[in-house]
Amino acid sequence: MGVPLPGEGVGIAGLLSADMHHNITTQGSSKVLNQIFEADVQLQDAGQEEIDYQHVDTWLQQHVAELQRSAAVQTQASDAASSSAAAALPAQPPGRLGPADVVVDRGSVCGQFSYSSDGMTIESLGNFSSCRANVAVFKGKWMYECTVLTPGIQQIGWATIHCPFTAEEGVGDASDSYAVDGKRQRKWSVKPQPYGEPWVQGDVMGCALDLDAGSLTFYRNGTSMGVAYDRIRTMQPSLAYFPAVSLSHTERCCLNFGGKPFVYPVEGYQPLHAPPAAADQAVASYYCSCLGRLVRLAAEQQGSSSSSGGSSSMLDAAAGTAAAAVQDAALHFPASSNKVQDDMQRGLAAAAAAPASPSAAVAAAAAAERLGLGYPTSCSPRQSRSGSWCPPYAASATSAVLSSADVVLLAAMLLEPLEQQLVLQPYLVHSALLPLLLELQQEGEVAGQQRPLQLLLQLALVVWQQQGFTHIVMTLLQNLAYRCQVSPLLAQEFPNTAGFPYLALAVSLLRCPAVMRLLAGHGDFCPVLEGLLARKSPSPKDLQVLLPHVWWPGCKDETASEERLRASVSVITATLSKVEQCQAELMELLLATPFQPSSSSSGSAATDDDDCALLVFLRFLLQKNRSALRDVPPPGLSEPTVIMSTFFGLLQLLQPALRAAQEQGSGPLAAFPAAELLAGSGPSAEAQPVFDVPRLGGTISHLAREHPTSQLEQQPVQVLQQQQLGSSSGAAEATLLKDAWVPELLNSCMLLYAWRVGFSYKMIHSLSSSVASSSATLDELDRMIAESSEALQSSSWLLGTRKVYREELTRDVRLLTLLRAAFFSPAKQQALSTLSRYLAMLLTNVADIPAAQPTQPVAAAAAAAAAAAAAREGAAAGGATAHQPAAGSSITAGSASAAAAAAAGSSTSSGDEDDQSHLSNLLRYVPVVYVEVVVDYLTALRRLDEQQPGACSTAQPAGARAYVTWLCGCLNDARIANPDVQESLLQVVGLLLDHPGWRSVLEEQPGHAHQLLAALLVTFDSRLWHPASGVLLKVIKDCGFGHAAFGVQPPHGSLQRLLLGLLEEGSTAPASDPTAAASPAADDAEAAEAAAAHVRGFLNKLFNTLNWTLTEFSVSVDDLHNLRGRRSILEAQNQYRRTGLMFELSVNFLRILEFTVPTHAFLGSSVNRTRLRELLQFALSHFTNGPDAHRLNELLQASQAPAAGSSGGGAAAAAAGGAAAGSGAAGPPRAGAALAAAVPAYAASAMRFESSSLSERVQKPVLLAPLMGILLAIWNAHSSAAAAGGSSAAAAGAEADVLDELVQMADERFMSSLQFMQDVDWSAAFPSTPLSPSLRAFGQLLDALAAARAAHDSSAAAAPLPEEVPDEFTDPITMDIMREPVRLPDSQIVVDRSTIERHLLSSETDPFSRAPLKLQQLQPDEQLKARIQQWLAQCRQQQQPAAAAAAADS
Repeated sequence: MGVPLPGEGVGIAGLLSADMHHNITTQGSSKVLNQIFEADVQLQDAGQEEIDYQHVDTWLQQHVAELQRSAAVQTQASDAASSSAAAALPAQPPGRLGPADVVVDRGSVCGQFSYSSDGMTIESLGNFSSCRANVAVFKGKWMYECTVLTPGIQQIGWATIHCPFTAEEGVGDASDSYAVDGKRQRKWSVKPQPYGEPWVQGDVMGCALDLDAGSLTFYRNGTSMGVAYDRIRTMQPSLAYFPAVSLSHTERCCLNFGGKPFVYPVEGYQPLHAPPAAADQAVASYYCSCLGRLVRLAAEQQGSSSSSGGSSSMLDAAAGTAAAAVQDAALHFPASSNKVQDDMQRGLAAAAAAPASPSAAVAAAAAAERLGLGYPTSCSPRQSRSGSWCPPYAASATSAVLSSADVVLLAAMLLEPLEQQLVLQPYLVHSALLPLLLELQQEGEVAGQQRPLQLLLQLALVVWQQQGFTHIVMTLLQNLAYRCQVSPLLAQEFPNTAGFPYLALAVSLLRCPAVMRLLAGHGDFCPVLEGLLARKSPSPKDLQVLLPHVWWPGCKDETASEERLRASVSVITATLSKVEQCQAELMELLLATPFQPSSSSSGSAATDDDDCALLVFLRFLLQKNRSALRDVPPPGLSEPTVIMSTFFGLLQLLQPALRAAQEQGSGPLAAFPAAELLAGSGPSAEAQPVFDVPRLGGTISHLAREHPTSQLEQQPVQVLQQQQLGSSSGAAEATLLKDAWVPELLNSCMLLYAWRVGFSYKMIHSLSSSVASSSATLDELDRMIAESSEALQSSSWLLGTRKVYREELTRDVRLLTLLRAAFFSPAKQQALSTLSRYLAMLLTNVADIPAAQPTQPVAAAAAAAAAAAAAREGAAAGGATAHQPAAGSSITAGSASAAAAAAAGSSTSSGDEDDQSHLSNLLRYVPVVYVEVVVDYLTALRRLDEQQPGACSTAQPAGARAYVTWLCGCLNDARIANPDVQESLLQVVGLLLDHPGWRSVLEEQPGHAHQLLAALLVTFDSRLWHPASGVLLKVIKDCGFGHAAFGVQPPHGSLQRLLLGLLEEGSTAPASDPTAAASPAADDAEAAEAAAAHVRGFLNKLFNTLNWTLTEFSVSVDDLHNLRGRRSILEAQNQYRRTGLMFELSVNFLRILEFTVPTHAFLGSSVNRTRLRELLQFALSHFTNGPDAHRLNELLQASQAPAAGSSGGGAAAAAAGGAAAGSGAAGPPRAGAALAAAVPAYAASAMRFESSSLSERVQKPVLLAPLMGILLAIWNAHSSAAAAGGSSAAAAGAEADVLDELVQMADERFMSSLQFMQDVDWSAAFPSTPLSPSLRAFGQLLDALAAARAAHDSSAAAAPLPEEVPDEFTDPITMDIMREPVRLPDSQIVVDRSTIERHLLSSETDPFSRAPLKLQQLQPDEQLKARIQQWLAQCRQQQQPAAAAAAADS
């Protein structure tokens, strides 16, 4: 049920309607007063139904005086109790020196601090700043509280005046000074010692000093951390102890010396700041309790009457008696009323002047409005059945005991003296008024309405002076903001915990427009809002209480329970949801409040007359945190929870505008002013927070100088193009947002994400990976413990290691569970989905804006942009209706948009920057966070899908086409200069390809698929080779040897088929003539040549990287073999891990190479064939039974030694050794035995663990499988070419050449290696795949190589060439005979084509003159080639007789 607001609901007149008399008259006036005042109020005439307020006021004063005397007697105060409202101030307590008001002594400061408005919150602006209070103690038991607002290095405690404060030393660094530091978990007194618990932001540290016993104890959130020191010197000269703190740079804390009640008071310890006298506290509590009973009674009676429909009947029955009732109320008003009461009396008298006319009600309304009550239309004066008019609060003189005016007058008797106490002693606001408001708030939560609380607030608005009301309400709001920062999640108080009661009360107060306007105009407006939006995060120890039971996938511990964990998470989620609902309502209230700044307003940004309070707060927050991304954050930043709460609150407010823009193409976000918000220029641009945010194209100053935006780019970007608009549009959602505010709110939302929210999402992803890794390690340890012998098990090293891993894993699981509950609620997922989809559409359209050339009119450029967008949308929406191009179709032909063509021709080199010169520079200005939001959401979506039972569903996710369109267009965009962004895009593409639904979306859009695959080939030939290789492995999965799809043509339209087409395209590029005139044919030839260059670059990078990984692996194996205990345990562990990593990378690159070998682009190049031959020789020599394989074999044998005798060896592990065990290679002693003799037992166990892990990661069949696939691909290509005969002469020649090169390699060692591969137990390595056909084909290859080698040995070609070869026939670089000589145009030197082609892959220059050189510029020397062939033929003819004689002799 809605709560009426003053000036907007029914107001005080409606809340205090006269229909309450129906139940009150049964008790009589004395009973009502006795119930309210909780005492026997004797009226002068016991039978009267009218209340003599003069008598009641006199009685109340006497009763309060008696309460003061009783309190004074009970506390044995030194001064006699006074009959006045205030008691005398207490005398100076014994053992204390200093003024009554305890504050920070700014004269003692060393360093520099910034202070809050009350001076109690301090922040260090120096390297190490220290200060102390202005009060010291020398005996007794004293305490103060320090709230940790930043969980960094702080030293909090006590120190004497002789403790030196310097830039390096502070509290606890000298004798007679004592401190605690929760960051380092130390206590400090000259020397640090371990103590306490780690603190987190919002922890309240109690510093309790017992000078009678000479001890000091620190408390964290009310829980003792033990006695820190018990021999503190006391009762000596100059040994008075001051509260003191020392803070590192940017550290912040809030001190409470007792000026307000302690959050966690410790029994027996007194505050440094004396609280109000007990008499004052008793009187204030009595006033508040009476007010509570009064408003409860009034609200209860009104609720009863409203539910029974008594309101209308009451107004009708009161016709004709309004004047008498109003005049009666005015006559019985206390004579000693203040100015507010005088105003009310004059207003009531004015209303009684003409009771039978509407003007009387109008006069009463004017009085109510003057008093701040308002007079809404819903409760305007109404006409009764008799025709007379009456105000709604008028009461019947014949039947009512308490009218609305009675309640106001009774409340005034209580509120007026209470106001004086609360203004003079703010302590009472916290100790007396706040508990009452919390009780009313909690009762209202249960009842579903906040009528008593709103009634009390409106009564205070009527009675209290403006200054007093402002002071009291701001004190309340400041305390509520502080409580929101320090209130922890407590399991025993679910769901009303974690600051929810205080935040809910603050929101209830701010529902009153007068209170909201008061806050918005106050100087502490923004700090109070920051406190209300803050939340306290739990520490690891707190998480153990909140989540006592943990569970993770594959968990085998008996104490783990998935059901109990889910139950705990559901309760935490419900609690956080309640807090977030209050924060969302607070944001809506701010949005609906016009901002009227006062002279002391804290907003630093300029404001307009049309601004709302929310915009002002956001500008303040953005300016305050604009430097949050610096390497060394400056002081003054907001708490992270404030930024996260503001972000999600904004996101909820923006949902209607985001949905309207992407679904209907309407609303304020349908046309985003990207240039205005992201590429602003002018003197004010640097003052905007967005100026400091990283951009996709570099720094904003560089972009403004090198890539200024054009006139076309200044136009707003349409998020939904005309082709995407549906035929019907739904009704717009109701919202308080003004169109002019929405773009700024969205941009603010993105900045908040960049500063903190994105870090939290990345932390969740990192924790997910850490949990998976730790879980696998724990399973491995369990296996080793189960398989170990009794001697190893009794050493307890493995058990101790398991305990450590178990504790770390449990801690990570708890933290991950809490973060997921906080960030992945259904509402937040839906909101983030809407935002990320909108950003993907926005970025896609920003990337497709054409650049306005000097010769191109703006209108023409706009038409080009529309055409490009239409083509792109046609490709995106093609799906099943679009024509599926052939596998060998052109890259540029398969791409429909200009961005696709640019991506196909783009490169990371500077020369390819011109390929996208026709596109807009505006994409360069886009902040990186716009991409991060989409990437983080897609990553989170896939992580969550992996945990669901239907993770492998083929259903297409919602909005998948928009994401795919954006990813394909931006993956290798040259305008994105930030390499981290490109890497994150590659990672998210790899995640999405694991999902069948996402993969099908991509395959249904062939244009975008071509664009994506072409970008992958280009990206691989850059520093991003590692993530690009991971994506390529996802594309070609299940296509290699050992899988069912090996040797089978990929299905039409699949990603594998499209990738094969791109690779084949690289071999069919026609030679382009640089001197030819521009024409469509020339453009096509140039594009095809660019595609071929990208394929050559991809293959070159693949070979280079593969050579590096194989070499590094062999070097690592040698290092491990020669280790023999000469390195530290850490170095040995790192070496084991490096060896395993290099092996995995080698396998991955071999799988990619295996996929590319069957293409003509690979086999048709002599350079590729030569490099493949070199690779095969090296790999077979090191991974089979060659001379370089003995060290790997011995390492694998040593790795399997710890598990010897166990039954869990596995077939793959047995196959890893292959025939190496029977090779008879003795070699040096095993590495495991050497380590066991050289290092302690625990180190030997560690080595056994690493060695065992290596034996599972390094398995020969895993690496030999792609080599087997490569050899089979060569054999299949040779067989297919032989079957085709002359129909494919060029292809047959290429395959024949590579087979001939294999024949030349097929010596005894090579054939032995191939025989080793055939003898591997492939069925054990790949048990689920039938490999018989492939193994038969491999046997045919061995037979063919053996026969060809025998024929070659018996032929004349086997005879060696003469030792003296003419110099003109040899390559000047390799000194080999040239097969295809070519002349270099600049240096005019002749080299072999294969040599120069290999050189051009790494440097497009003439190796002799360093002049630029392209492959097309090579000049074949046909005459020299003919002479070389003629000379070779003559040499063979001369050697034929000798070869025949040798054959006859044999």
